[in-house]
Amino acid sequence: MANPTQTTIKRLFAQSGEFCTYPGCGRHVIERSSGTIMVEVCHINARSPGGPRYDSTQTDKERNAYDNLILLCGDHHKLVDSQPEQYPAEELRRMKQAHELSFGRSEQAGDTAIAKMILQFYAQNFSVERVSGDIIFNGAKTVNIRPPAKRIYYTPLAGTIGADQQLVRYIEHLIQRYNEFASKDPHTTRKFSHGAIRKNIDKEFGAVWQKLPVSKAEAVMGYLQKRIDRTSIAKNNKSKGYPAYSSYQEYLAKYDL
Repeated sequence: MANPTQTTIKRLFAQSGEFCTYPGCGRHVIERSSGTIMVEVCHINARSPGGPRYDSTQTDKERNAYDNLILLCGDHHKLVDSQPEQYPAEELRRMKQAHELSFGRSEQAGDTAIAKMILQFYAQNFSVERVSGDIIFNGAKTVNIRPPAKRIYYTPLAGTIGADQQLVRYIEHLIQRYNEFASKDPHTTRKFSHGAIRKNIDKEFGAVWQKLPVSKAEAVMGYLQKRIDRTSIAKNNKSKGYPAYSSYQEYLAKYDL
C-alpha cells in the first residue's frame, strides 16, 4: 500500500503553521524543548476499508494525497475518528482550509528534513495496519525524532499574539463559536464559509491576527465577541439569560490554563 510522499508531508507541515488543525487546540507540531513530534498525520477518508469515512472510490494515490491528509494531535485525532457522523470528510476539509488560511506559511528548508525523518521513521519502525484513523505513525501518540545536527524550531515572534498560547486558544475558541452559531443562522441565504471570519479579521486589523502585537489581542477578542453577539443564536441565548461565550478569564479558569 502506498504512503504519502515526502513532498506531500513537507507541504502539510508548512500549511499547518506547526499547529494541530483542530480549532482552538493550539498544540505545536514540535515540542520545543525535546524536538518531539506531537501531532499525527491523519487520513480524512480512511486508508483502509472499515476505517472512518472510508471512500472505496479513491485510489491509493488519492488516499495519500495532500487533500486527504490533515494534522491532528492524538486527542483530537481520536475525537474526530470516534465520531465520524459529527466529523464527516467535508467538515474536516473545511476545518483544514480555515486553519490554513490563518496559520499557513510558505515552505522552508527545514521542512524537508522533518518530512524525511518522519517518513524514514515510519518505514523502519512501523508496519501498516488497519487502525482507527489510519495515521502515519500507526497509533503512536508521540514520536521522538532526534535530528542528526541542530534541532529546528519554529517560534512565533516574541510579543505577538501567536507567541501566547493562551491567547491563541481563546481566540480560536471565539472563531469556532462564531462559525458554530453563524453557520446555523436560519436567515442566511448564502452558502456559509467557515474561513470567511478569518479573512474578515485580517482585513479589519491589516494582518494575520497571530502576527499582531499582544496589545491588539483585546481588540481582536472584542471584534469576535461582537460578531458572535450579532448572530441569531447568541441573541436568542441572551434573551434566555445564557452567555454565548466565555470571557477570557473564564476560559482560562475552565480549562485550567
